Amino acid sequence: MEPLTVSVPDLLVEGGAFEISGIVLRYGSRAVRFMPIFLYGQGVAGCVEVTFCSGDKVISQGRLFMRVGSVNGWIFTPPATSSRSGQLFDEGIFYGLILALLP
Repeated sequence: MEPLTVSVPDLLVEGGAFEISGIVLRYGSRAVRFMPIFLYGQGVAGCVEVTFCSGDKVISQGRLFMRVGSVNGWIFTPPATSSRSGQLFDEGIFYGLILALLP
């Protein structure tokens, strides 16, 4: 595991940004990245992009949205899916996302 700091835009404040740590989980030449991409926008409190990386390939696994509408937890959505149609992010989804790391 390695932390990686990224600048994340605050979509409610023009030019506003925060420095937030993302997480990269590595096993051999493969990695799963959890990278924050924005705060306070599009009806959610924040968004994290989850990608699988192997060599030059980077494949989106989906997004995690924090506090969507009246839901206080995290919601996971597969690629090209609306944040409103996701499912609660739990241990099973987390392990499913990092399963790609194993040979």
